[in-house]
Amino acid sequence: MAYWENADHSWTQDSKRLINTPSQKNKELFFYIQEVGYFKAFQPYYTERENLPSFLMKFTLSGSGKLSYLGKEYVLEEGTVFLIDCRHYQHYKTISKEPWEMDWIHFYGGNSIPLFQEFIKDGSSIFHTKTSPKENVIHHLVHRLIQEQEAINARTEFKSSILIHELLNELILQKYELDFAVEDIPDFVIKLKEFLNNHFKETLTLGDLENRFHLNKYQLNKEFSKYIGIPPIEYLINKKISYAKDLLRYTSSSIKDISLEIGIENFAYFSRLFKMKTGMTPTFYRRQG
Repeated sequence: MAYWENADHSWTQDSKRLINTPSQKNKELFFYIQEVGYFKAFQPYYTERENLPSFLMKFTLSGSGKLSYLGKEYVLEEGTVFLIDCRHYQHYKTISKEPWEMDWIHFYGGNSIPLFQEFIKDGSSIFHTKTSPKENVIHHLVHRLIQEQEAINARTEFKSSILIHELLNELILQKYELDFAVEDIPDFVIKLKEFLNNHFKETLTLGDLENRFHLNKYQLNKEFSKYIGIPPIEYLINKKISYAKDLLRYTSSSIKDISLEIGIENFAYFSRLFKMKTGMTPTFYRRQG
């Protein structure tokens, strides 16, 4: 289907809208800006569109707006962020009496699609930030991108790509509350990680870890995943596979012995697991090394 758009451009004179036309080379190499800006948009400001190959992020600084997207409606209050795929129908508008003040960016390219999928893995396109909007890293990153577009030079596309990537990472970190300090990691998570590092050659289940650490296995799984990035059993498997890689490359041990060394008695299962994790059989990996 063809792209279409309807809109009312009711925004203040101090609003900014910068449109970029990247070269084909930049499209192939980088994350790239399509448009970026800062708006104070008053009623009856709105936009509705469909089938635009672009991702759109808006961050509400003050006032409020309303988004209709994928059959749902969201009120966009101060501190609210949305990130959407503009190929799907969307409609957003100002609903507050005062202007809806926002940072925004249309972008594409690079790893936009998988990072967008990571952002929406919980089924939601929005979240609410915890810090004051104008002190938030998201706000500062968008304004750095605006500054780059206002003073274009030979490095602009390189720097803009890095900033877009940083922005997407920041959106994911803040949405899933991963922007924590190392000292915030609970002691039991640190101890569990150390235990897995020291005992990865053993055969362990989530039930074994539950009994050892005297915590509900669901809590163990949730908290370890939050702070380490993956569940404890997946972490254990990754340690086993990493060690198996080392043995395959730098020793002459048989594949069966390596399987037993890392605590997997079923040689066929080890081969399937290794291929699932690396895309190669143990034999092929050894030959490539």
